[in-house]
Amino acid sequence: MEYIAAADTDIGISKSVNQDSACVKTANTAKGKAALVMVCDGMGGLSKGELASATVIRSFADWFDYDLAYELDNWSWERVGKIVTERLRILNNKIVSYGSGLGIQLGTTATGMLAVDSQYMIFHVGDSRLYKISYKLKQLTEDHTFVNREIKRGNMTYEQAMKDPRRNALIQCVGVTGGVNPEIRFGNLENNVNYLICSDGFRHVITEKEIVDALSPDKITTRSSMKSKIRQLIETVKDRKEKDNITAAMFRAEL
Repeated sequence: MEYIAAADTDIGISKSVNQDSACVKTANTAKGKAALVMVCDGMGGLSKGELASATVIRSFADWFDYDLAYELDNWSWERVGKIVTERLRILNNKIVSYGSGLGIQLGTTATGMLAVDSQYMIFHVGDSRLYKISYKLKQLTEDHTFVNREIKRGNMTYEQAMKDPRRNALIQCVGVTGGVNPEIRFGNLENNVNYLICSDGFRHVITEKEIVDALSPDKITTRSSMKSKIRQLIETVKDRKEKDNITAAMFRAEL
């Protein structure tokens, strides 16, 4: 078995600070290969969003480096799901408290995939997205946004949501409110499938077809090709005048 993973981020064409953060880690363990692939998008309109996103990424990177090996001795995906949920809630409280002490608001999305051997877990808060890419694009996370909630309730159409001034308003992120309820999902890794995690700045001005055409499994066979294709799409996004920070991370398992 082989894991391939890569990430890239860009400040974009208009921001003075890159508030996005990304993490890509792989390791050999007693249970086989392990990987952590994660993207956090600091809140663009809030103070010090880059601090919030970096804090969450650093916490999970440290957990992967120092704690995961001990969890493998008595492995249970359900238990790890609870550990990750609790970590995100602790981080939420920590960031809320920090912001309150300074009289500011700072927050971040948090979307990640943890893989061990042939299985994975997705954890997600906010509107960064995780996609499965085969011959088509399939979104595996749900946007925690006001407009997506209204669409699900039947109060708004997709077309109305795209024009609504609240379309970027989050109903859940890490660091702003008193609590978070992360989305946790489990699955089995598949051959000839790529997984993409991206901030919203990456996906606003490119189509699903363009993502599939560039990042389809038959075109991504090495880490270098993965990284170059991500960069190619980031440059396309910048050429189309996207104003946000732009971040993407990819993962693939050769079973």
